[in-house]
Amino acid sequence: MAGPWKLKEQDGIGILELDVPNTEVNILTSVTLAELTKILTEIGQRTDLKALLFTSAKSRIFIAGADINEIRGISDEKDAFEKAEQGKTVFQLIEDLKIPTVAVINGPCLGGGYELALSCQFRVASHADQVKIGLPEVQLGILPGFGGSIRLPRLVGLMQGLPLILAGKMCSAQQALKNGMIDRVFPHPVLLEEALHFVRTILKQGPGKIRKPRRLDTVTWFFEKTPVGRALFFHLAAKDVRKRTKGFYPAPFEIIALVKQTYGRYSPQAFRLESEHFARLGATPVSKNLIKLFFLTEKYKKLPWTSTKIKNKPVEKCGVIGAGVMGGGIAQLVSNRNIPVRVRDINAKALGGALQEARNIYMKAVKIKKLRKHEVDNKMGLISVGLTSEGLRRCDIIIEAVVENLDIKCKVFKELDAILAPETLLASNTSSLPVTQMAAVCRHPERVVGLHFFNPVNRMPLVEVIRAEQTSDETLERTIQFARSLGKTVIVVRDAAGFLVNRLLMPYMNEAAYLLMEGMPPEKVDKLAVDFGMPMGPIELVDQVGIDVGHKVAHILYEAFGERMKEAAILDDVMKKGLLGKKSKKGFYLYEGKKKRVNAQALRVQGNVRPISDEDAVKRLITIMINEAARCLDEKVIDSAATVDIGMIMGTGFPPFRGGLLHYADTVGLDAIVADLRRFQKDVSQARFEPSPYLLRLAQERRKFYPD
Repeated sequence: MAGPWKLKEQDGIGILELDVPNTEVNILTSVTLAELTKILTEIGQRTDLKALLFTSAKSRIFIAGADINEIRGISDEKDAFEKAEQGKTVFQLIEDLKIPTVAVINGPCLGGGYELALSCQFRVASHADQVKIGLPEVQLGILPGFGGSIRLPRLVGLMQGLPLILAGKMCSAQQALKNGMIDRVFPHPVLLEEALHFVRTILKQGPGKIRKPRRLDTVTWFFEKTPVGRALFFHLAAKDVRKRTKGFYPAPFEIIALVKQTYGRYSPQAFRLESEHFARLGATPVSKNLIKLFFLTEKYKKLPWTSTKIKNKPVEKCGVIGAGVMGGGIAQLVSNRNIPVRVRDINAKALGGALQEARNIYMKAVKIKKLRKHEVDNKMGLISVGLTSEGLRRCDIIIEAVVENLDIKCKVFKELDAILAPETLLASNTSSLPVTQMAAVCRHPERVVGLHFFNPVNRMPLVEVIRAEQTSDETLERTIQFARSLGKTVIVVRDAAGFLVNRLLMPYMNEAAYLLMEGMPPEKVDKLAVDFGMPMGPIELVDQVGIDVGHKVAHILYEAFGERMKEAAILDDVMKKGLLGKKSKKGFYLYEGKKKRVNAQALRVQGNVRPISDEDAVKRLITIMINEAARCLDEKVIDSAATVDIGMIMGTGFPPFRGGLLHYADTVGLDAIVADLRRFQKDVSQARFEPSPYLLRLAQERRKFYPD
């Protein structure tokens, strides 16, 4: 069987092409690297080749990286060290070649793929949108182990190289050219021809005239060339990492330590140090959990939720009903994908607010140089507004985002159903109300679906697609395709109160309120949650969501599930006082400028004050979510533990390093979870902590949420 590498020759220039068979992508496996070793050894002994190009036979991809399955299979530090050394040995053969070498990048060039490119003398890339270049290993809890941690800072300098590795940033071709990661950008259709011309120029003029030496300004010279400057730079980098990761992720600290030891050194000892630091990370639980999450995320990008196969029919125009914050956010998201969107509201001022909301989001992208001003103007031009239904009739999908009131939503759906073509999808952005009842007022209920975006719409990666009792497979499939076209990860949820994310999140926030009533200070409750790994504390989250919004959702859940979802009295009390949270600048905290402080007025109602250990407070917050997730599985609200974990990580920020809510439960042990629930049931609340039948069955049968 032919191998993945094929050497072609043109006028004395070798073109080494990679085409991994039976897959859409090129990845570097142990087998692929072993074969490359043989080929490079042979090339190194030849005297007739003038230069060597590395290319891809895949039309839209260069090399996506090393085989993550092999990284997932790392068993210990020794195994990790050996894998890193294997890659280094191969890439050193490239660097040792006596002829010019050029990586010709036509698509994603990531991780091990870019490390291969870094071992070449030169790198050229296509200008196509699919080109992404970088070292994203930190996102898997590891560091570049095939020489990238040494070669990238050496190529682009310390001040650019270290942040690129720490962030795992993937750059476009233009960004990579600007920061020195590549040497040239060429039009995609003539990339190979231009690369050949480029290497002929090198052969004619010599490599020294192709790349200009870096010019250092005073600040860069200080940080890169002086011992004091480097020490300060590494100190500031570690401080920033500590602030962003809260110390939960070891990889960034290993990266800083490695680059600190090796920057300015280019020796076998420096490369060996990289393998040693890689080995410390390769088998850690954090890395295993992040790799598990990577595979889950990739799976959910394409997961088929129905057996129905329909032809992909892109949405050519979208309508949004309701011009609040969510409506404006949805309009911006849709227009950012170059889809025209029409926003309707009964209030002209609200329509202006929706346009301003969209523009504000775009201008933040301009500020960080993700977009240019003229691109914003073009995308804003795709958003139109109106007070009537004119302009909605030609939409392929209408997303309702009005106030969270079932009667109002049903009225909107009945009106839209009467004027739109039967094939137009009607989606509700409701966070907890029954979509089935909205569909019931329509003549074509089969085209009604829930499409729950999370706030802020442009940043939260998750969308819950809610299947009402009447929703057809075709409607579901078209809605999923649309949500994915917006760059969202989709989970499909049965139409039940609170769906998945809010059904789990509300008990978490409610339990935090009960902790307040028992005498725990709000800042203490929040700190415990953040120390567990949550992005913010539950009390601050209540303020962010809006106490009035939380009150509505809590009421819906209480009506559906009874006493276990009873709202903590303190939440009702603060709402009656008009303390609505951050939007009113007063909630459990007072928001003044950039700082917040505890609002004593919100803490006047107290319950049965008693001492609570930090450990028990955290267990109460987390086990109550695990228990409710078990009920969702038992009731077939969702299909699997994996869907729960994707939903909670992407919808609430549950700490990725813990692998997801139910993966964490499996790690702790379901026997231990049940024992804690029994104890809290006795000491705290019979209703809230009663173990679900499904969780009890799993524990009794010594099974887990995830089958072994």
